[in-house]
Order: sequence, then structure tokens, then C-alpha cells
Amino acid sequence: MHNGYKLLLFSFALGAATAHAQDYPNRPVRLIVPYTPGGQPDNIARTLAGPISAALGQSLVIENRPGAGGLPGVQEAMRAAPDGYTLLSADAAQWAILPALRPGVYDFEKSFAPISLIYTSALYIQVRSSVAAKTIQELIALAKSKPGSLSYGSAGNGTVHHLFMESFKSALGLDIVHVPYKGSGQMVQALLAGDIQIGITATASTGPHLKTGAIRLLATTTKDRSRLTPDIISQGELGFPEHNFAGESAYFAPTGTPRPIIDKISGILAKAVVVPDVVQRAETFGVEMLHRNPEQTLQIMRADVARFVKAVKISGAKAE
Repeated sequence: MHNGYKLLLFSFALGAATAHAQDYPNRPVRLIVPYTPGGQPDNIARTLAGPISAALGQSLVIENRPGAGGLPGVQEAMRAAPDGYTLLSADAAQWAILPALRPGVYDFEKSFAPISLIYTSALYIQVRSSVAAKTIQELIALAKSKPGSLSYGSAGNGTVHHLFMESFKSALGLDIVHVPYKGSGQMVQALLAGDIQIGITATASTGPHLKTGAIRLLATTTKDRSRLTPDIISQGELGFPEHNFAGESAYFAPTGTPRPIIDKISGILAKAVVVPDVVQRAETFGVEMLHRNPEQTLQIMRADVARFVKAVKISGAKAE
């Protein structure tokens, strides 16, 4: 094919995509959230829906598709036309953990184009007030002095909480018994009752009990300290910068969605995540709003995939 003709075709395609983006959107846009209403991803999606809808000039309709680690939501988004009218809210559970637990279930990177990372949320190693350890170093010493005597709770097998703690235990050679629960709510109740001594969860799950002193924070599960808890030590400071097990969330579009549309939504999100009301509300859920462009989001995803594949092997977790 003649080079001039190829260039003409490319210019025509680019022009068509740009025109499509300028016309976009001319009807409501749906955002698939692979979790139940009322959870952190859903709360943030609904918090952002107002400013996003205003900027789009069309409604952003939240559609919850919970269950199976987010599989139904991901599959629904994969079936959608790549036209910018179906978006997916996803986190490491969908882009890294589920494929690591169930190899071949889908290829997330091939199926979706990243738009923007929108928030990060630290998880924490937390203990019941009756536990003698006042610092993470004291907890490590306690666990080493009494192997197998301490137990920790997670929100379930194969969750970020579980995979972090198994990586942490492996790095330090600790023998702490894992007790999986059905969600963080159930785990927190067990921690308060004394059924377990350690819990891995977000501050949103334990907020009132942190204020009363019934539970205390010892360390984040992230490489750096959280802006929301500047006095709590991080994994990086403990010598484990690779232990960056954050609750991250990003928005995606099906692969093939025109780049001008992706850029338009990414630009809208960059402004939405700094709206004071959004930032303030997010902080009540223990969430730090932020914006990363499509390329930066892809790099974060790839780092997560490598981290979680390794963590799944260490933990021996299996798909349930």
C-alpha cells in the first residue's frame, strides 16, 4: 500500500476518533462496580458520580455487579462495546489477584484500557488492646517468642489482607495462624471478642474502636506512610518496600475505546478527585484520592500483578 495512502487512511481514522470524542457523550454512561452497594468502591464511585456527571453533561449510572472476586462485573464490562458508554471500576482484586488465583480466567491488560487510578487506601496491622505489643517491633518479638500462639484475621482467603500478611510472615519467618472471615465486618467482631489477636483491615472498618482504644494500629501494609495516619510506620520503614499492599482503585474502558475518549474521561477524573467535598468524604472512608494518567496506571497494575502472583505462591491460596 502506498505510504501516502496509508497516511491518508490514518489521518481519516484519527479525525473520526476525535470527532467521536467531541460528540461524546450524548447519552448516559454506565460505570460497573464489581462490589455490593455500601462498600468502599461503591461509596467512592457514588461520591465521584456528581462531579463526573456535571463535567460529562450526562448521567453516570452506577451498576453493581458483585460476587466471585469481581468476576461477573469484569465479564459484563468485557462484553460491552468499546465506545466509552461502559466503564469499569476495578482494583487489584480484579486486575491482579483473581488472575493469579485462577490462571486463564481472563487477561485483564488485554481486555481493558486504563483511564486513571483514582484512589489509594492503606490497610493496617491492628491489634486488640489486650495484646501486650504496643509497637510493630514488639508484636514481631512476641510472635517469635511464642510461635503459633497468635492468630490473625483477614476478610477471606486470597484477599489483599490475607496475601499481605502471608508475605509479611514469610519475610520475617513468623508463625501466626490465619483465620479467614467473610468480610472485614465479621473479622472486626472476632478481634473485639478476643477470638483473634491481630486483624488486617482498613481504618474505615475499625474507626470507632480506634477512638475508644479497644483496637490500635501498629503498621500500614504499604511502602510509604499514609497521609491520613502520618504517625503509623510503613512497610518501607520496616525494610520491606516491596510489601506495598494498598487498596487501589482505577477506572477502565474496554480495549478499543478511542484514545480521545479515554483522555477526556481521565481529564475529568483529574479534576473530580480534588473537589474538596469529594476529598473530605473520601477521608471518612479512609481513602486518599489521587490521579494517575493511563500510562502510570498501567505501570502500577503491572507491578501489582508481579507482587500478587508471588504472594499467592507464598500463601498457597486457592480460588474458592
